[in-house]
Parts: sequence; C-alpha cells; structure tokens
Amino acid sequence: MHPLHSVPLPSGAFDYGILAAVSGGADSVALLHLLVHSLPTKGKLAIAHVNHGLRGADSDADAAFVKSLSEEYQLRYFEHRIATDSTTLSENTARNFRYDFLVRQAEQIGFRYLATAHTADDQTETVLHRILRGTGLAGLAGIAPSRTRTPAVTLVRPLLHVRRETIVSYLESLGKTFRHDKTNFENHFTRNRIRNELLPMLRKEFNPQIDEALYRLATLAAEHESVLPELLDGPIEAALLEESPERVVLNVVPLLRFSLPVLRKILIHVWQRHNFPQREMDYEQWSALSELLRTSGGRLAFPGGITAERVQNRLVIFRRPLGK
Repeated sequence: MHPLHSVPLPSGAFDYGILAAVSGGADSVALLHLLVHSLPTKGKLAIAHVNHGLRGADSDADAAFVKSLSEEYQLRYFEHRIATDSTTLSENTARNFRYDFLVRQAEQIGFRYLATAHTADDQTETVLHRILRGTGLAGLAGIAPSRTRTPAVTLVRPLLHVRRETIVSYLESLGKTFRHDKTNFENHFTRNRIRNELLPMLRKEFNPQIDEALYRLATLAAEHESVLPELLDGPIEAALLEESPERVVLNVVPLLRFSLPVLRKILIHVWQRHNFPQREMDYEQWSALSELLRTSGGRLAFPGGITAERVQNRLVIFRRPLGK
C-alpha cells in the first residue's frame, strides 16, 4: 500500500458534505481519489471546477477532464467559467473569483466543507513569498489547515502536510492521469519564480532541506499564534466597556501596564474579534494604533473604513458608515 492512502478530515465531514475543488492537476486529482476512497456508503461528495479561460483550449480541456472524473465516480459536478478578459485578470483576482464561486456553490448545495488541494510545497512557497514581502509572525504561519469562510462553509486543506512528489508517486502507483498546467513553468508571476528559480537555488547553494525548514517554521509560527487568543482574551475582557459588530470601546487604564509589543498583539486580537479589515494593516499602522492608546487624545483613520479615537480614558474603534 502506498504511504499516502488517506487524508485527515473533520469528524463526520462526509455526513455534512464535502465539495472538492478540482482543477485537474496532480494535487487536486489525488485529493479527489483519496476522498472517493474514504467516502462512506451514505457520504456526500461533489466536485467543483473553475474555468478561468486563461489558457484557451487547454482550459476547456481541463474542464472536460474534470467532468470525466465526475462521471467516472458518479459524483455531482459544478463548473463555473469566469467571463473576464484573460489579459487583465491578475493572479489575486482570479483566486478571489475562484473562492467566491466555490464557497457560494457549497452553500447552495448545503455542504459544510470545501476541500482544496494545497500541499506542503504550497506552504513552503507561501512562507518564503511572505518573508520576501516583509511579513510578521502571523504571516509566517502560512496557509492554515482549515479556515471558516462563511458561517455555513469551512475550507479544509487535507493535503497540506504532503509533498508534491509524494502526490505524483501516489497517482503513478494507481496509474491515474492528470492535467499539466504549462503556465506553472512560466515566470511572469512572483510565485512561479519562487518555485522555479529561488527554491531550487536555495536547495543547491544553501540548504538541501530548505523546504522542510520553511514548513517547520510555518508550523511553529502557527502554534505560537494559536495560543495567543487564550492569553489575550483576559486583558481584553478586563478593559472592554462596549462591544458591537461595528464598534468597540476599551478602558485604556488596565492596558497601560503592558509594553508596546504586547499592546500591539492585544489590539490586533481586538481587530480580529470584530472582523475589521486586516489585509492592509502593517507594522507601522499597528504601532500607531498602540501609541494612540497610550496618548492623552487623538484620532486616526485606518484601511477599510476603520477609525480609532482616544477620548479621555477610552479608546473607541469603529467602522465608519459608507460614504463618510
């Protein structure tokens, strides 16, 4: 038996339904085969494919291949073609379109889980990419094994611990074919240059185990981030005066005893608890927010329409109404 013969899934996942995102590449085809192999008699599994149309006939052939897999396994198949000019569709925009469709489709058919085929290689590439861009500790955690996308849908990544070479070996052992995306070898995108140029150079010139080192770094960073909420909830609750989805008010007095680095972590956790936009917040902005808490007064605007104001012994953080 091949060492890759099962995937970790949430308890009872097939009872709640799993929508597998299948591109046709080796990773997603292996994920599908493993899910089918694990499927109990009355389990719920379906396939979704997003056709970006970026590679013309090759994209259509990918879709046809994935549809043939759904017919082979007698699974429901959902396809979405993005009607966007391929010359203007960025990598990030394409990813957002893809996830919007996948999550919406899972909700429409009443499935709780959306499974994607991110691998350990994706994890190491992500961590290295973030290091190059100047990430913080949270960014070093890389790709999470699971993530709540909406109240009804949770994204799971069962292959995140598996190297790509293991996946290809698994498919070869089964005699299963998969599609090759030629654009993975084109270095227009930074991610491809990291995969095709930087990582091979690091393996050859600096550390043959660089992939394992980066994966271990991500694991340690994720463990660090996972314990923070239980450490930070106490100070936040002691300072909390008012809380709603759009507004939070903190008493600054019990928070002034903390150092600036701890204050930053507390305020980041407050931000996360309220689902305030976080993507465009950087080190300087978190530091400015922390310094505002320690001053006698002031007001700052942050990305995503968030305003913070120090009024007497209170720090008020609120979402500005649209148009203001």
